[in-house]
Amino acid sequence: MENNQSTKEIQTKIKDYTLFIILLIWICIPILKVLKPTALFAGIYTYQYMQIVGLIGICLFVFTLIKLIINKDDKKLLIKELVPIILLLGYLVWTFISCLLAQNKQNAFYGDTYRKEGFITYIAYAGFFSCAFLINSNKMKRNLLNIFIVTAIVSSTIIYLMNNFEIINVWSQKIFVYKNFDIGIFYNGNHFGYYLLLATSLSNFSFIVEKKMAIKIFYAISYIILLYFLIINNTFGCYIALFSSIILFTIYCIYKKKYRIFCAISLIIFLILSIVTRYEGKNIVSNNFQVFFQDIENIADIVSENNQVKNETNNDVEIDKESIEKEKRLAQAGSGRMKLWENGIKMILKHPIIGYGADNLEEEYKKYNIKEDRPHNLVIQLATTSGIPGAILYMCGVGLIIIRSKHKLEEGNEFNIILVSVIITYLISAIFGNSMYYTSPYFFILLGMLYKTKNFSKIF
Repeated sequence: MENNQSTKEIQTKIKDYTLFIILLIWICIPILKVLKPTALFAGIYTYQYMQIVGLIGICLFVFTLIKLIINKDDKKLLIKELVPIILLLGYLVWTFISCLLAQNKQNAFYGDTYRKEGFITYIAYAGFFSCAFLINSNKMKRNLLNIFIVTAIVSSTIIYLMNNFEIINVWSQKIFVYKNFDIGIFYNGNHFGYYLLLATSLSNFSFIVEKKMAIKIFYAISYIILLYFLIINNTFGCYIALFSSIILFTIYCIYKKKYRIFCAISLIIFLILSIVTRYEGKNIVSNNFQVFFQDIENIADIVSENNQVKNETNNDVEIDKESIEKEKRLAQAGSGRMKLWENGIKMILKHPIIGYGADNLEEEYKKYNIKEDRPHNLVIQLATTSGIPGAILYMCGVGLIIIRSKHKLEEGNEFNIILVSVIITYLISAIFGNSMYYTSPYFFILLGMLYKTKNFSKIF
């Protein structure tokens, strides 16, 4: 009996260390992309490595699941705990059907050359989720997240220094690859913003709940550095998401009567940096809020004008001019997002059940004279890609994982409080953002870490 227990513990450790190393390599890729000896290799093979991780994760999860089904007597408990997986699996099956019926099947299954986010990539995301879920050691999970914070700081700092200090740039060209800070290690500034958002929120909520003062100071410094980078990155949706989540978490802490002092410190740091941070001669936050309020005013004006009785003129030419002007103002709102959302909803209504398949929206948006391939909104993206049923399955699966973490919050489990807070922060940002093959895996790693409920300890 003791030998069997010892063998099981050894097998668990081997599995944990293997999965830890696999995810560690992924998390360290941003560093590899700024180091000259590894930059080209990392840039070319990031997607291929993602597929490898996905395949390993899924194979291990399927093997574990089969073993559970064979050995577990209480099948009802197993099914109950696997409901989120069943829902997410249903989403994948529904999306597979959508891709089969898509107009461009190549894009639907393999993605386009830029995003590479077809159905195969969705499967890889499931693999990342599985890898994170199957790690039993909370210490290893925490180490992965701490390394993620350090990697974000180091890679971003290198890029920042090379962009802003010519002496460092000249000296460091033999070691580092120059990258524009606007986009960081990615192809788009918004994608860099999503990455920074995850690292910033992770350091912030870790700072608030951490009990050991030395580690708390590390998280505080990390939060300040990453928040500065997030602000100057100028992805306003990410800034709003972090601000919203800090406010929500502060309300939660006031209600629960804990972490209140450090919540207040976190909020003060956020507000001070927002006020004082200037980059390239301007206050980015102030400028973004001015544009934001102008957008709200424009939208309110358009709604008000549309509600008025149009009996002022019968001149069709004037009416056409007014319509064109409204279209222009609406298109500019939210950096063009209002137009994307409006027409995205029209697409959903045209194909509400099965959607258009993955990476098949570019041609549809062209019909509305829009040169975009995504709606910049997760819910609309899910519904246009996989239809309304697919969107519901996905949101219910993710939502149930978050809801089931409630008991961990009530028990004061700091690690899971951090995970829930960061996941909610990311989902708020997804209202304004896009998924991408090199940023989405971080979200699924966090979700996989969160998924293991209290009862899973009895099962896995």
